[in-house]
Amino acid sequence: MSVPAPSITPSERLASVDDLLLYRLGQLTSTAGAMVVRLCEGGYGITRREWAVLAQLHSQPQGMLPSALAERMHRDRARTSRALTALQRKGLIERVVLPHDRRSVRVNLTEKGQALYDELMPQVQAINARILEVLDPEQKQTLDAALERLRVQAHQLLGEMAPELPKANRRRGGRNRIDA
Repeated sequence: MSVPAPSITPSERLASVDDLLLYRLGQLTSTAGAMVVRLCEGGYGITRREWAVLAQLHSQPQGMLPSALAERMHRDRARTSRALTALQRKGLIERVVLPHDRRSVRVNLTEKGQALYDELMPQVQAINARILEVLDPEQKQTLDAALERLRVQAHQLLGEMAPELPKANRRRGGRNRIDA
């Protein structure tokens, strides 16, 4: 009787784009995120980026400087600023000028922003719970531990590789364009 050969996982094979970790995570994020986008945009008139800002500000009751918020969210300052402007127009956040530095502002949730967070967060949590319900408790613990190890590894790798990688030029589609 022959023993079947162990199957090679996509993470070990890496033979096509479909095997790549970042591609597979992107597919999961795209599919799962679509539900959150529809909920946010269709149900509440905010974008997913605006929702992320509200959620971060909720966790900081004293408010945050916009630059610290962008850093915490791993987003660029310009996009964060646009999201803050949109949220302020919608009455969901307020900008408070700091008395000791009139050039700086702290952003906080308004009562309306807090109410929106309180209504929307349980629905976003329910989507996450439904996605994770295919895993048993031990698999969830393994997933959480693996994600943390991957996050740490990616952060270390970025520090090592960043000086070697070319800088992106998103306005032109890339640093070295391919001529057609």
